[in-house]
Formats: sequence, structure tokens, C-alpha cells
Amino acid sequence: MSAGWLLAVPVLTGAAGGAAPLAADLLLLAVALVTVGVLWHSGRRVLPGVRGRRALRGWRLLAVAVLVGTGSSVAAAAAGPEPWVRVFDPAGQLVPLPAMTLALLAVLTLLTARQLRSGGARLVTETALFFSASMVLAQVLVVGPVLDGRPLTAPSRLAVELACVLTAAILSAVLVLISVSAGARRVSGALLLLAAAVWAGGHGLAVAGEQLHLPVPVAGVPAAQLAALLLICLAALRDPGADAVDAPTRTTARLTVAGQLLPHVVLVAAALLYLGSPLVGAEPSYTAGTALLCCLALTAVHRWIAVRDEARAAGRLRRSEAYFRSLVRSSSDAVLILDSGLRITWAAPSLHPPADVPALTGRRLPEVVHPEDADAVRRWLPATAPDGDPAPAAPTGLRSFRLSDGSGNWRVLEAGVSDLRDDADVRALVLHCRDVTDRLDREHELSSLAFTDPLTGLPNRAAQRMAMAGLLAELTAAAPADGGPEDVALLLIEVQGLGEAREHAGRDVVDVALVEVAGRLRATVRAEDQVARVGAELFSVLAHGTGNELDRVAARCLSVIEAPITTDAGIVDLTAAVGLAPLDATLTEGSTVDRAELALLDARTAGAGSVRRYRDELTAARDRREQLRRDLVGARERGELGLVWQPIVALADHRVTGVEALLRWQHPEHGDVPPEEFLPLAERAGLVVDLQRWMLHAATAGAATLPGHGLELKLGVNVSAQHVDAGTLVGDVTSALRESGLSPERLVVEVAEAALTADRVADDVTALRLMGVHLALDDFGCGASSLPGLGRMPVDIIKLDRTLLSRVDRDPYTRAICEAVVALGSALSIDVVAEGVETASQLGVLQAVGCGFAQGFLLSRPVTLSGLVQLLDDHEGLLWPGIVGQVAAP
Repeated sequence: MSAGWLLAVPVLTGAAGGAAPLAADLLLLAVALVTVGVLWHSGRRVLPGVRGRRALRGWRLLAVAVLVGTGSSVAAAAAGPEPWVRVFDPAGQLVPLPAMTLALLAVLTLLTARQLRSGGARLVTETALFFSASMVLAQVLVVGPVLDGRPLTAPSRLAVELACVLTAAILSAVLVLISVSAGARRVSGALLLLAAAVWAGGHGLAVAGEQLHLPVPVAGVPAAQLAALLLICLAALRDPGADAVDAPTRTTARLTVAGQLLPHVVLVAAALLYLGSPLVGAEPSYTAGTALLCCLALTAVHRWIAVRDEARAAGRLRRSEAYFRSLVRSSSDAVLILDSGLRITWAAPSLHPPADVPALTGRRLPEVVHPEDADAVRRWLPATAPDGDPAPAAPTGLRSFRLSDGSGNWRVLEAGVSDLRDDADVRALVLHCRDVTDRLDREHELSSLAFTDPLTGLPNRAAQRMAMAGLLAELTAAAPADGGPEDVALLLIEVQGLGEAREHAGRDVVDVALVEVAGRLRATVRAEDQVARVGAELFSVLAHGTGNELDRVAARCLSVIEAPITTDAGIVDLTAAVGLAPLDATLTEGSTVDRAELALLDARTAGAGSVRRYRDELTAARDRREQLRRDLVGARERGELGLVWQPIVALADHRVTGVEALLRWQHPEHGDVPPEEFLPLAERAGLVVDLQRWMLHAATAGAATLPGHGLELKLGVNVSAQHVDAGTLVGDVTSALRESGLSPERLVVEVAEAALTADRVADDVTALRLMGVHLALDDFGCGASSLPGLGRMPVDIIKLDRTLLSRVDRDPYTRAICEAVVALGSALSIDVVAEGVETASQLGVLQAVGCGFAQGFLLSRPVTLSGLVQLLDDHEGLLWPGIVGQVAAP
């Protein structure tokens, strides 16, 4: 039913009541029966959130009350005279009393014991005040006119008074329902209160109209009753149940205020009517005066209770504020509260500056933070948008900003934000701040330890990698149209000579020298160039420059390192090798460092004081070494390894007296790989011992088949220092001789001087010599060869290295050395063999100084076993320089 119909029906009913009372009664009877049905149905509903059907049983009891009232009214109408007379007949007031009593019980049934207990003394006082004020109104508007119009007997007056009491009780019970209910049920109670007020008001106006002889109020009684019934139906239909919980709305909030004000409004109205009744010739009854005095007394009691409750609430509020203030003060997180304009309205005591510094409150947050953080704070915490503009996005996440402590220092605060600007109780931004200054200081210290070399104070390898990554990113992001940034190169500087300084002067002097080198390098390069220490003896420079400026920087770095360093222990002389690799946007920091290391290796190979720039050939050579190292594994099983033989000739008669077995590798991709390339790889891979063991067996087996032409040819086999260190040399030699049948006296084990320093070499040499095996000192004159090596072990043969013989025919000093060695060998009964004879002039000098034996390309290149047999057979064991071309090389 629409609101228009709800207003139109009572109006039409009032009109019908004036024109045709019988029609009005019939319409009222029909609406009453419909109301009974609606109330009974409402009492059977089971609503969401309501526990069972008994929660709404009060509406059924109210349906019974309406039904009883309708029946009693019909019965009274059938027995009485005219309809309008029976309405005002005092004796007729006994007719609705049972229905009113049931209605009062129905309203009370809608209340729960928990709700009644929740009201407290204040609710009792307000209800009593409303009841007393309603009694004053009833006495002035109803009882007074009735008594003035006709004298009443005691039973009749008692019935009238009882009707007034029940009416006031019903109104008071509905007011309690409004006060203790929540949400939508408060609206239902308001409708029920309005229905009761309309019903009671209609009877009051009727009584006043009868007293003043006005027919209009009498005709309006059916309309008031019909409106009351319709309001009761709406109240029942809108009732969500006693246990239903819903969010408060503006309507329910207004009803709460209205429920608290209504007793006082009724009191004011009752007082005005009581005091104004003599003006119209009416005299208030003693009951009305007594009720008004009760109202005044209850007003005082209500005020006392209100003051007491307010004092208790204020005390609880103070204790709550003190409690939470203590929690906020003791919390490690400081709090800042900002208004919509980012103005600080409250700050935790831990954030307060000293007394002589302006307070934080009242100032905008972007104005008190560090100037560099102000823009970031404004972007993070946008102020409330003006009316009409879209609201800014709610700030989220953690942000850091600096806040002055008043003494000139800045504290770093890490803050999270709670946006409570939409909360009517707060309407502010709440920042939860934590002082992270000490944490950031510790992080900075840890970062310094993680990225700084502790000795020199320079950046370490990790810092160098980070800086290089940043430079490579800049190179990648540079636009080609801008020409890109200037050239950048990584310089790896290996300081040489620190080991000798440590041995002669101690570690402290080396530390002083390293610090001095770091300072010199830092002073040599530009401010934007990073100098780092990336190893014990290794420095790096990320140098900027154009053209050949980078090479000049490398040369300057080398020169400042080679300048003498003065220490307390004396002067320290150092040198270095420098590898230079330009940075390229297509490279990573790892590949750049790899290129610089290759350039440094090239510079180290070139010798101390060298600077080498990276070339693509270095990567190709490294890749070749890596491939050879991988392919060397299993090369013997694949048949890629073999032996070649180089004759050793006695210079006195040019007869072949021996051969040296040499290892060769025929790689399927790279072809013939020289031993000076793959043997160092085998040593680093740990394969050299297995290769030389196989070589011993293959060489002895092949030498046993060689024709001697009257001589037993000796077999020379190279043995590395690793083979000696392995401790298997004697066993390997014994096994090879036993399997091949070669005489031990024919085997010559060639050992470099470096192998003579092994711990167990003395025992192995002794065991081999007892077996009859000869020992040759190989590569004499190469590198750090010295005469004490001859006396350290009993050798039978000295083999002069090819590097010494390369200058013997041109350099008198070298010739003198060879002559001295030959003379020393003659004195010690040691044969001297010259390796690497390539020219006739070299051969002539060796013969002149008395060297007994020689081998080299001038006499014969290394040949296969079949070629060696052919050479010996064709010339009956003689070998002259002129016939070397007649034998094909392998």
C-alpha cells in the first residue's frame, strides 16, 4: 500500500464517519480484521538473524488484543444507543480495558530481559517521567472535561482513571521499546508509538469536542482509529526481530535523539496545559497536580542520574585516554596525526623537539621534513581535493622521510599510513612512524664492510662489479644520435714484486706498500674513475677517456707503481702488468672482466712492466686451449697420440748413438698440436702422469726393435716433475722395461732441473741408477738453471737447451758458457748433448768447444719409427747434415 493510500483512507473514513456512522463502523471493522491477520502472520515469521519464531510472539498477542477490542466494541454497539454517545459514555470505558491490558502485555512481550537490563536507572527514570507526563495530559484532556460535563460515580471514575493509566502505560512501554532497540526495530517501535498516540489523541479530541459541543472531533474518531490500525500493520511488517543486528542509519540515530527528548517534550506540553487550563475555565484535578509534581521530582532525579552517568562516562573516557596515551608513549612506533591539509594536529612525545624549538603541531608536514623529502611526502600524502574535484587516491605502503630533532641532526623515520579521513570520529591521516636512523647507520656500516677493502679503503670486487654494471647500463641506454658517453675501459693491474718484499721485509712492509700503491693510483686517475682492490696483488681501474687516453692512463698507472716506495724497512721496488679491456654495451660485467683477465695474462706473458689491450685473438687462443684441454681426455684411447723419434749423433764420427722419444698429438680439427702446447694443459688437467706412463711403455717397446748397427742405441724419455711427485716413476720404469725386454742400461730418463727439488726424487734416482737406468738433466741453460743442480743429484748426461744454443755462434758470452759446461762435464765424466742444433755454424762451434753429442733439425727432424729404421739402415747408423732431406718428416 502506497503512502498516498495510507493518508487517503483515514481522511475518507473521517468523512464517512460524519455522513454515515454505520458505514464508518463497517469499514473500521474490516480494517481491524485485516490488522489481526497481518499481526498474526508477523508473529509467525522467521527472519534472518532472529533465533526462532518466539522472537515475534508479541505481535500475535497484539493481534488478540485488537480482536478482543473489536469484538467488545461490536458488542457494546449492539447494546448501546447512538454510536457517538457510547464512545463517550464513562461506563463504556470498561469495554476497551481488556484489549488495552492485552496490548500492554503484547508490547512488553516484544522486549527481552537483556534489553530491559541494558537501560539501567536512566531508562527507568525517563519512562517514569514520560508516564507521569502522559498522566497529566490524560487528566487535563480527558478526565477533566468528563468530570466537568457530568458527575461520575466512584466506579465510573475508577474506570476512566484506569483507562488513562493503561493508555499512558502502553505509550511508556512503546517508548522503552524504541529506547532499548537497535537499527530497524527502532523504526518499528516509532510507528507503534505513533499508532498509540494517534489512537489516544483521537479519543482525547473526541472528549474535548463533546465538552465544547463541536461535532468535527467526534467524526474524526473512526479516522484516528483506522490510522492507528494501519500504523500498527506497518510496525509489524517492519519489525526485524529482537536479535537482529544491522548497521545504524541516520534515521535510527534521529529516533534515538527523539526518544531521549520525547519525555521532556511531553512534560513541557503537560505543564503548559496544566497551567493554561484555568484560562479556559477548567480546573485541573488533584491527580493531575500530583502527577505534575511527580514529573518535577523525576526530572530532578533524571538530571542527577544523567550527571552521574556523564561523570562515570567522563571518568571511563579519561581512564581510556590515559591508558591509550600510555600505550602510545611507551610504544616504539611514534604517531603523527594530520588533518586534511597535512597539518600536524598531534605528535607523539617521542617526536617533540626541545623546548627552544618550534613545536610540530600546527605546522604542515612537508614544511618540517627535510627539504629533499618534501616533494615525496606531498606525492605520498595528497591533501583533500577541493569540492568538485575527484578525491585523491588513498596513500599506501611505507615511506621514509627525515625529521629534525632540533639539534641540527636529521632522524630518518619509516612511516605507514592509515587513511581515516572518512571516519566521522577521526577525519585525519594517522602516520605510524618508526625511527630507523640507527638501523640505517648500521646498514651503512655493513655496506661499507661488504663493499670496501679493509686494508686500502678502496672499493672491493663486489663494488667494482656494481659500478661496472651501472656503466654498462648507461652505455646500453645511450642514444646513438647523442654519440653516446665517452669510452670506458677496465684496467686490471697485477702488482709484481710483493712476494720478494714479503720474504725480505715482512708482511707489514707489504701492507704499507699496498696502501701506497692504492693512494698513487687514486691520485693518478680522474675523480670519476673508480680504483678498486680486487685481489691480494690485483687492482682495477674503471677509466674514462677518449681516443688513446685510456692507454695513457694505463701507462701512468704502471709508472707510479714502478716508482720506488720508501718504508721503514727500506725501499721497495715493484712493477706491474696491466691488462686493458674497453667496456661494450653488448657485454656483461662478467665477460668484461674475462676480457681484462685475458689481456692481463697476455701482459704477464710479455714480461714485467707491460701493458696489453684486449684483442679478439686472445679469446680465440683461450677457446682453443679450453677445447684442447677437453679433447685431451680420451685422446690416447681414440688413437690420436703417437711417438716420433729424433736421433742423437756423436759429433766425433757422426754415428747415431741414441734417440729421444717425443710425444705428438694429431687433433682431428686442429691437426698436429705441438707438445709445448698440450703438455702444460695435461699437467693442469692431471693427465700428464698417465700420458708419460703410456709413453714409457710405447717408447721402450719401439726402441727394442731398432737396429743398432754395432751399437746399442740409448732411448731418452722425458719425465715431468708431476710424474716424480706422484711416486710411481720407479714402478712405471720397471713395468715398461719388463714388458718390452729393453735393457735398463739403454734407457735414459730425462728430468728437468725443477723436478730435482721433489721430496722423494733422491730415492727414485738412487733406485733407477741401481737398476742401471741413466739420468739426464734436461733443458740446462733454460730459465733459472744453476750449477748447484749438477751436484745435487748424480746425473749422467747434461742436455743444453735450444734457447742457449740459438746464440752460440754469434754471442761470445753464450759460447763461453757452453764451453764451460762442456769442460765441467768432461771433468765430471758427464756427457753433454746439445739440443736444437739448426745451423751448420752452431754445429761447427759445438765441435770446436768439444761437445760430444748433438740433436736437432740440422741433423734430422723427428721421424716415425719406420722412418728412423730406414735412416739407420740406409746409412749404416751414420747421420750427416747433408742427408737430412733424404728422410721424409712425419
